[in-house]
Amino acid sequence: MDHEGIELIDKVRLWPSHAMIAGRPHRVKWGAWAVYLPGPQIKLMHAVAGRQHCIYYKAPRREEVLGGFDRRRDAEDWARAFSTPVLRRVAENWVMFQRLHAAGLGPEPMGLVAVRDYRSFFSRGRGITAGLRLADLTKYPEKAPATEAELREAGIVPDRSRASLREQIRGYVSDLNNLHGAMPEDGEAEVAAVEAALARALGR
Repeated sequence: MDHEGIELIDKVRLWPSHAMIAGRPHRVKWGAWAVYLPGPQIKLMHAVAGRQHCIYYKAPRREEVLGGFDRRRDAEDWARAFSTPVLRRVAENWVMFQRLHAAGLGPEPMGLVAVRDYRSFFSRGRGITAGLRLADLTKYPEKAPATEAELREAGIVPDRSRASLREQIRGYVSDLNNLHGAMPEDGEAEVAAVEAALARALGR
């Protein structure tokens, strides 16, 4: 994949009430693993030090999990999630949304975005992140909800909790991220190519 087609944003600042991009304020819609900016139609993954992050109120404390101090049953799963490079998870999302859109099950992925200087109220300092520009599903014609069989036929392994199926917008899959998030089946080569392109766009 050519990194020159990736939109590079120099600076993003996130507060609970709004985002600032290139000095301009934007509305935000918060999710557990990502934030959506309706104006520019950008979905940015949460990140701390270049790794995936979750702000769900029931999520464990990042430092306790990664330090081995959290004893909950799924602590290893949380450690894996918090250790996942954010560029990789964005690449996985890109491949999945391409497949979903081709199958008529998800929004059109309109482009990749990489952020060189990213800071949020939870990020513990500056870092990088990335995301996608996605078409607005609220403007799509309503259809019957996508089924698990359709997702699997499109090459998507649903998230373990099936939230991607429960939380659809107008019958389209809109969110793929979870502790055990959805994954592209046999998508290793595609994901690696996108992840590498994002890294090159950021000069890494």
